[in-house]
Amino acid sequence: MKTILKHLLIFISLASFGSLASFGQELTTIRVSVPNKIDEVYIVGNQKNLGDWQPAKVMLNKISEYEREISLNLTFPAEFKFTRGNWNSEAIINKLSEQSNFILKAKPTQNEYYKIQGWTDQINKFSTFSDFQIIELNSNILNQNRKIYVSLPENYNEKIKYPAIFVTDAHNTNHFEIVSQTLRQQSNFFNFPECIVVGIFINGRERNNELDISYGENGLQFKNFIFDEVVRFVDKNYSTSSFKAIFGHSNGAEYNHYLMFEKNNPFNAFINISENLIDLENGNLETIKKKYIEFLTTNKKPIKYFIASSRYDQAMRFTSGIEIENIIKNNPNENVLFQHKIYKSGHEDLIAYSVLDAFQFIFSDYQDFNLFEISHTNNQFNYKSAKEKFIQQNEIYILPYNENEKSGIITEIICSSNKLNVLNQMFDFEDPNFEIYNLYQRATLINDFMNDKNEAIKYFEKIIKSNENSSIKNIVFSKAKIYFDIYKNVGKEEQAYKNLETLLNKNVDYDLELKFVLAQIGLENNLQIEKSKKYLKQVEKTFKENKLFDKEDIEKLKKNKN
Repeated sequence: MKTILKHLLIFISLASFGSLASFGQELTTIRVSVPNKIDEVYIVGNQKNLGDWQPAKVMLNKISEYEREISLNLTFPAEFKFTRGNWNSEAIINKLSEQSNFILKAKPTQNEYYKIQGWTDQINKFSTFSDFQIIELNSNILNQNRKIYVSLPENYNEKIKYPAIFVTDAHNTNHFEIVSQTLRQQSNFFNFPECIVVGIFINGRERNNELDISYGENGLQFKNFIFDEVVRFVDKNYSTSSFKAIFGHSNGAEYNHYLMFEKNNPFNAFINISENLIDLENGNLETIKKKYIEFLTTNKKPIKYFIASSRYDQAMRFTSGIEIENIIKNNPNENVLFQHKIYKSGHEDLIAYSVLDAFQFIFSDYQDFNLFEISHTNNQFNYKSAKEKFIQQNEIYILPYNENEKSGIITEIICSSNKLNVLNQMFDFEDPNFEIYNLYQRATLINDFMNDKNEAIKYFEKIIKSNENSSIKNIVFSKAKIYFDIYKNVGKEEQAYKNLETLLNKNVDYDLELKFVLAQIGLENNLQIEKSKKYLKQVEKTFKENKLFDKEDIEKLKKNKN
């Protein structure tokens, strides 16, 4: 399957050859956090307001000890980096070296935020571990101060509502770290939504009392602490979506299913690593089985329930996982989505083996591209309905959902359906104003994936008639290769050449480049030879440095004409 990326990115990459028609009408605010109080931060980029790549020209303002900010009028796309005033001290944000330029394709809907981990001349200060806040709650229910850990997304923004993932046994930072790091890394690849991770600290000596696997008075009290104080504190003080999950291991896993049975349960998902059923261990499975059946019979709340078991864990824990699976299979509830996975591991390392699988299950309908796959087989497929459902499902987790990083996958799926009407549905819904999929993009997509040369030519003819600027740039700076090959394939080389001359007459800004393109196409294809030679002479006479061709290219064409 041909990759869609070359088609989606060509417009962006070629835009660097000239200014786009989209200009920022309002100031864009960029804020960074810094690792040291004394750090002065400069922004450096591809336009005058970004210093024209001079690293000590545009300094951010200090707004707090560890934050710097600047508001700029930018032309888009804007391309930039951060330094401390010279190229030896580039900001480390997500790579230790060769940090890629940041690119804003269009004006962002909110302030841009970047967390500077360190500087390239101070690499020893960089840490791969995520920061988290340690907060003490004054618990009226427990009648004591209790710690919770809060790990925020790297790009945390109060205008975005994030899922909240709660982790018991957070006194063991390995549990808390593997959850927060897994979510952080996967969200960096845009596979999961960015999440707020909350660790519930438990005093090791009180653990068995609070994670009360018989769910007596201590267990109920700790439940009230979680439901009424921890969850409410997080919702009040952080920007959370409605989606919440809780992660527990060992006794924490068993305690979790009692929380799931509660009528006022605030969680949408439960991750239980190394489950156990104390009633099964005591030879009385029917007691807990009845509780499960009552829950499965009455529950109307959508819940995801993941269990991880290990073959080399305590035998009773392995058996308990099997028993729970059987109970749920025999008492199905359409609102309970269940998965049980078995691993070859021990009791503790089961966490590391299963944590990624657990969250892949929890977020299984996040970015569900299968909604578009049915376009291949369903002749009644409606792109608008599929896309609206896709957004709706994603916004259960994070609101608003940012689809920019994954939009290419949807386009890939739709194009590979080889259905022109479906592709046109996508164009009409996503881009009625031709801002993303301009006329050139549409023509090349139709040609490459539908193999419909004549339909592609219709779009090219619209470019000639409308003189649409971004499409003309695509033609010019690709040296009209794809454009001409499509016309040539259906025997319309002369029409293609004539069209390029029309563009030449209408676009004085591309006079040099279009004359070179006409000379090259004509001489290499034995087309309008005298005209092409004339254009080549004019190019040689008026040559100036440009990003399309150089003097060596001219010499090659001169040899070709002879």
